Amino acid sequence: MLILVNGEETQQTSALDRGLLYGQSVFETVPIAAQSLLLWEAHLNRLVAGATVIGVPLSPDFLADLSREAHSIASQCEDPAVLRVTVTAGQGGRGYLTPDPVQPTRILSCHPYPQYPVEHYDVGITLGVSDIRLATQPPLAGIKHGNRLEQILARAQWQAEWHEALLLDLDLNVVEATQSNVFLVQNGVLLTPELDRCGVAGVMRDYLIAAAQSIGVDTQIVRLSLSDVEAADEVFVSNSLIGLWPVERCLSRHYQSREISSKLLKILQKNEVIPNH
Repeated sequence: MLILVNGEETQQTSALDRGLLYGQSVFETVPIAAQSLLLWEAHLNRLVAGATVIGVPLSPDFLADLSREAHSIASQCEDPAVLRVTVTAGQGGRGYLTPDPVQPTRILSCHPYPQYPVEHYDVGITLGVSDIRLATQPPLAGIKHGNRLEQILARAQWQAEWHEALLLDLDLNVVEATQSNVFLVQNGVLLTPELDRCGVAGVMRDYLIAAAQSIGVDTQIVRLSLSDVEAADEVFVSNSLIGLWPVERCLSRHYQSREISSKLLKILQKNEVIPNH
């Protein structure tokens, strides 16, 4: 496994790093195909935005080094692969106050691409519903920060037949799934949850919203309930690695339609923003 820490090939980081001590970090998971970083600019932009929110400003020189290292790793990885980019607040004194100035740490690592079953794309997946509730924290909503304990607890709850699981907030609104964003189709309208209170605004989520609008699909970002999920004509989930998985079953409902999801999956494949499956 190829790992770079601040440009050096090593697996060691400081025990005083604030990403380790306090979770003051952001990260991106970027697919690599044909030695290219897919949707790299979108991932980098989200990383910068998230780092700013958690008090870790990234200088132009830091970003230039990060981008150069990312492309270097991509050129050395066996296709397809996954690049994990983590940026932390670096070392600092004990306590919650962010050090001034911040000297961020960047950790880049290359991993094998997951081998997803073809059936997930053709037949669809079983979507469960987790008992874990997402806490409301608007300042952190949308960003991919390093505090993933809610997702870890949710993943541990999966039943054997589940391939993903919905996560609700404390008001029982559908927010996302454990490792993906959620979309519903009702009467030809594409719906996806508001992420202004919690949840991660995925790079692939944004791409699919734009793709749907480009083919004339009415797309709305709204509050959604479990009742909406059960009443939907079509449900699918997305992230940068899977692209898009249609949902075959959730709770007592079996979904037959693939009209919108199949069109969007074809766009992802045609535009080569996901590796070939």
